[in-house]
Amino acid sequence: MSITANSLISDSFNFFKNQLSGLFILSFISATISLILYYFLVPIDEMATIVKTLGGQNDSTSLLTWVSQLSDEEKSIMMRVSLLSLAAVFIGLILLVSSVVTYLSELSTGNNISAWQAFVLSLRILPNMLILLVICTIIIYFGFMLFILPGIILAIGFSLSPIILITVKNIMPLRAMSQSWKIAFRHWWLILVILLLWLALQMLLTMLLGQFRFLPSMVNNIISFTLNNLLTSFTLIYFFRLYMLVGKTTN
Repeated sequence: MSITANSLISDSFNFFKNQLSGLFILSFISATISLILYYFLVPIDEMATIVKTLGGQNDSTSLLTWVSQLSDEEKSIMMRVSLLSLAAVFIGLILLVSSVVTYLSELSTGNNISAWQAFVLSLRILPNMLILLVICTIIIYFGFMLFILPGIILAIGFSLSPIILITVKNIMPLRAMSQSWKIAFRHWWLILVILLLWLALQMLLTMLLGQFRFLPSMVNNIISFTLNNLLTSFTLIYFFRLYMLVGKTTN
């Protein structure tokens, strides 16, 4: 059975369109939790300091030069805000991946499950998903730090691991990563296509959202997070569909 990127994208888009309401709910829930954590973790006074500091940056000044001119207190605030912001976004990503893949898995087995039920059901897998995504993120990050190509190879190799972690019963994160690595490179081109498409759509979305800066920051952020989550959901559907087809062909 031949598997092509066009057929996978077409199937994934049809499923995405048919289940848009459920996927939107999961994307919105994850985006809302990320924003709540962000505004809870990052104090308002520190946010004001960052905005004031950024506003004083001269466009002709390089980033490194500008950072070197900051006081130790300003550097500490920026580092703390950056880390807490990343933590809030990462927690939202974990919730999104867990809930969407659980939603897909339940629907594929014929269970008529709602988006909220899928979200609640996915909470049991959160510890393992956290371990999996933290390990994958760190490894892929160092791959990109060494050179771009190792990072791309690692991203392809681990791309199916969240799907495997949820669809295969009683599997541990490292085992899911190992199985993903073995399967992914037999279909590396199909995975590379969707990763490039996802990246292109993310860049396009960022440019489009840049035209809506007149909106309140809270509104702009919730729109941005939700739409980015929907793009990620589409990518997860693609990976899920690919894994299901690979399972059938190997059997």
